[in-house]
Amino acid sequence: MTRDEAVAILRSPEGRDETRRIYQLGRAFDLVMQTIYTGDHSREEAEQLVDGLAEFAEGYFPGCSQTFAIIYGRRLARVIDEVYGPSD
Repeated sequence: MTRDEAVAILRSPEGRDETRRIYQLGRAFDLVMQTIYTGDHSREEAEQLVDGLAEFAEGYFPGCSQTFAIIYGRRLARVIDEVYGPSD
């Protein structure tokens, strides 16, 4: 694929929509991570936030649960362990 072909795909309505969804998912991830870092919630509530983000991602990108677990889930699990200590 050439650079021009890639740019054409990104500028298409489908490409713009996917870019928007990726951006919104990234912003939601940032918000969940910041919320967990505050430590104002219980571990259970923090885990529920992660589950909610996973559902949000699945709604935007059906069939992405494995990818979500690899990219976001592991990072958020480390944040939860950092804030609340290792899980039992």
